[in-house]
Amino acid sequence: MISNVGLKGYKTMYGFLVPILWVVAVICGTLCCFRAEEGSNSRIICAVLLICSLVLIGLLKLIDQKLDKTNAYYHIYQSPLVKKMDPGVMIPLCLMVVVVALPFYILVVTSIKTPLEANSLDFSWWPKEGIDLASYKELFSYGGSIGITMGQAVLNSFIYAIVPTVIGVFVAALSAYSFAKLKFPGRDLMYHLLIMTMMMPGCVTMTTSYIMFDWYGWTDSALPLIVPGCFSAAATVMFLREFFMGIPDGLLEAAKIDGAGKWKAFLLIVLPIGKPALMAQLVLGFISKYNDFLTPLIYLNNPRGYTIQVALDFLNNSVQDKSLVASAGVFSLVTMLLLYVIFQKRIIDGISMSSGLKG
Repeated sequence: MISNVGLKGYKTMYGFLVPILWVVAVICGTLCCFRAEEGSNSRIICAVLLICSLVLIGLLKLIDQKLDKTNAYYHIYQSPLVKKMDPGVMIPLCLMVVVVALPFYILVVTSIKTPLEANSLDFSWWPKEGIDLASYKELFSYGGSIGITMGQAVLNSFIYAIVPTVIGVFVAALSAYSFAKLKFPGRDLMYHLLIMTMMMPGCVTMTTSYIMFDWYGWTDSALPLIVPGCFSAAATVMFLREFFMGIPDGLLEAAKIDGAGKWKAFLLIVLPIGKPALMAQLVLGFISKYNDFLTPLIYLNNPRGYTIQVALDFLNNSVQDKSLVASAGVFSLVTMLLLYVIFQKRIIDGISMSSGLKG
């Protein structure tokens, strides 16, 4: 007879090994579908690993079923470690984290290599010649002769993103408040027409927008990047309207009885209650405009007005030093990472369609 300690150990091992073997089997099965290089035996190795994984899974399951039938203690025992970590969820999740984080790791490692090692055909997972931060120093001096510097590009991106985001979210809040709480003729029709504009791809109006802005004399300036964003987007209005619909009408009626008009109710009641949703839209709107590449590329011709995304593209096409390009990519990511770390709770709270009222 197997001792209770042995049964506990096997059940814990079984709970961890089976999900790992399934992950290995899925990966090997997927790799077997790809064509291997001539003379390579990689597909044979993957096929052998796939068969071994499936055989081990079958053996472990047979032993588990036999112990489950013959030993009452094994049948009722549940490993606290397996219950807490849930390998069936944690192992695939860790695998996905590695897959997602791998490109960022390669970017950071490439940025701290020497130019000779970074541009070598042989890739290394860690700098063999030591850590070199010269590319970060060169990043802020490169481009001075042609008018493109990373510092100026980041400042431009902040200006082009913050101004339309703040004004646009306030305008969207006004529209959402009107559609959610005010009653006027044609309200539902206007809202449906607004939502219909979300069905139109941006590329449809790209040419006509450029002709219109060129007629205004706005091309080669920041106005096409800032002014349209100040009137918000239909998706933002829809999101805030659904949030404001959760505010009880009785609260606004009580404010009306106390002498508060529509503007006062909006500024003192609706906006404070809607702060989570507004913060979420501010952060998401800033990220969208900060990462916008096509609009600045179309309308900006002066290198001194380039955003960080356009400057990165110009740098990637004109510089052969991969360490310098990688350091520019890391520099552009820092802003987004800091923004997420600071406002991650606000984003999650704002996405929940609740007014935040209790009782």
